Amino acid sequence: MLPAKAASGRLEPVTREAPMFPRDALAQGIDRGTVRARLSIDASGKVTDVEILEAQPRRVFDRAVRSALGRWTYPPGEASRTTVVEVAFQRD
Repeated sequence: MLPAKAASGRLEPVTREAPMFPRDALAQGIDRGTVRARLSIDASGKVTDVEILEAQPRRVFDRAVRSALGRWTYPPGEASRTTVVEVAFQRD
């Protein structure tokens, strides 16, 4: 899997967990994909929501992205904020 990168905004996570490549994708012969997700982050830096904006192929990697990105943390801030992250999956 390729590293996730911020697609917009300059928020960099303090902690990040890479999403697991889904076994179902391999069983279907899918070896790559991308997901763009909007993260809602509270003032303490905790991710409170992961909204899938785009996914290719659709719905294959969504669960893995929601699970992993939901555990990311960001620096504390004065208010809630959002950032968009793109995650690329590629099986070697």
